[in-house]
Amino acid sequence: MFLLSLVHVQGNVVFPDFAGWKMQEDQRIYTGKDLWELIDGAADIFLSYDFKDLRIAEYRNKDQIIRVELYRQSTPDNAFGIYTAERMPDYPQVSVGSQGYKSQGVLNFLAGNYYVKIMSAGAVEAEENAIALLAGKIDEMLAQPEGMPDVLKLFPEEGKENLSDTYIAQNFLGYSFLHSAFTTRYKTEAEFQLFIIKDTPEELQHMLDEYFKMLKDEKPQMKESLIIAKDPYNGTLFMEKKGNYLVGVINTEKEAIATDYIQRVIRKIQ
Repeated sequence: MFLLSLVHVQGNVVFPDFAGWKMQEDQRIYTGKDLWELIDGAADIFLSYDFKDLRIAEYRNKDQIIRVELYRQSTPDNAFGIYTAERMPDYPQVSVGSQGYKSQGVLNFLAGNYYVKIMSAGAVEAEENAIALLAGKIDEMLAQPEGMPDVLKLFPEEGKENLSDTYIAQNFLGYSFLHSAFTTRYKTEAEFQLFIIKDTPEELQHMLDEYFKMLKDEKPQMKESLIIAKDPYNGTLFMEKKGNYLVGVINTEKEAIATDYIQRVIRKIQ
């Protein structure tokens, strides 16, 4: 049984102590300037989601070590984005934070604008219940609002692939002018991907204008408010703009299915 007692303060972060475990904080707070020193190959993707800082603590019990890494992003949407970029859908889900998963010696979860990574790092693997208990206390310490991004509520449930939702902060579909896209994969009578971009009407129109310029001679087809574009790199795109939202479908040529799912989202927006 693991008991918690005192707390240690590092900036705005309070790391709880385990009775019987020695807790040591890394006094260095990693920012975008030095994140490469710690996670060289993965730093770029964290920075693409507006990474702010990283705080680390380790808990030691003889040859067992539990390492806690707190990645703070600028917004909950960006934290959701980096969390889903690393989330493993086939791993068991855990009830901590807004959403989390575990694998052998690892428990990662989302809490507000924090992406929390907890792992066994010693010569002897830490017990699973110790990692889970510590994860709950870290979540309690962070005291972040629970819940997933509101935009996710607009995605229809029918045919949605489990845990396929994600958020692309930059370079959606490979274009620098497309950003802030929530996406989910579907499998019905066809497989496709549905995306929703939320921004000001002016910014959404700017994105479309830049996209149409990129198409050059492949002018988009308009069917009332539905835009059908032949993208040279991504195939056919079906899109519709409504207020602060741009809703679209990719990875299918089936117009009826694309239109159906776009309209399901549009009706929820109204």
